[in-house]
Amino acid sequence: MKNWMIFVVMALSAGVVQAAPMKKCVDDKGRVYYGDSLPPEVEAKCRTSIDISAQGMEGRKTTYRTEEERKNQEEEAEKKKEMEQKIEERKRHDKALLLSYTDEKEIDLARDRNLVATQVQIDGTQLRIKSVQGRLDSQRKQSEAILKNKKPVPADLSAEIAASETEIKRYQESIAKSKQVLEATKIRFDEDKKRYRELRGSSPQ
Repeated sequence: MKNWMIFVVMALSAGVVQAAPMKKCVDDKGRVYYGDSLPPEVEAKCRTSIDISAQGMEGRKTTYRTEEERKNQEEEAEKKKEMEQKIEERKRHDKALLLSYTDEKEIDLARDRNLVATQVQIDGTQLRIKSVQGRLDSQRKQSEAILKNKKPVPADLSAEIAASETEIKRYQESIAKSKQVLEATKIRFDEDKKRYRELRGSSPQ
């Protein structure tokens, strides 16, 4: 490798005419390599690669990034893309606010409609829980009576009890999610009112 590099550098210094275009490579430590084709182990270290014509003129220059530089650049590009998307989403949302409402009272009415719809779902689910709970209480009483008589609980009754318990649990989870929706709806409309106020340049009504 050293003999190869020394020969090429001497040839260039002496003004020897090159028979073919060459490449000049500068690695991350500033070391310079020349050759008509660079070995893979040398090319892998290149930070910059320059094409040199047969007349010794430097031509196209290629800069190579390190893995860390590539990663950082990709992260920055992703952040920029996300920021641009947020800006566009905000513009669309602002436009929708101004087109949908003429004053803050209309925002309150829209909020209340959404809250009522969700509350109706909760109320309906609570009624279903009450119904299933009554059935479960009856099933458990049957099971307790059988056990008092020192008899085994039938498999089908045990399965019915388990099914009722699972059904109640599912309804309870549904109510918990609906309550989260209620809170999220309140927050969303409060933020919409605040933004609407900013866009209109008005004071709280």
